[in-house]
Amino acid sequence: MDIISEATAGLKGITNSADTLKERKLREACAGFEALMLKQILSQARQGIPKSGLLDGGYGEEMFQSIQDDQLTQKLAGSSGIGFGDMLYRQLSQAHVPPNKEK
Repeated sequence: MDIISEATAGLKGITNSADTLKERKLREACAGFEALMLKQILSQARQGIPKSGLLDGGYGEEMFQSIQDDQLTQKLAGSSGIGFGDMLYRQLSQAHVPPNKEK
């Protein structure tokens, strides 16, 4: 399960052929971070749901939920996501603009 490769599409197609290697790596890192944050939010939300004890599947259910959460967050970050990856990319790319490229 490669969160980063699927999540990079979540930066809404910003990638273009003029991107440098550093810009592409920054986009991948931001998309991967967004997917990771979404996974944390989802797993914390699941922990807040009380278990009845009647139909809880134990370790197998936990493993399945983890895989399902991974896939769901990859899809969320790979589509429009929540915009956190885009915002993070813009912030970080502006902070590290070389002096000859400033606007």
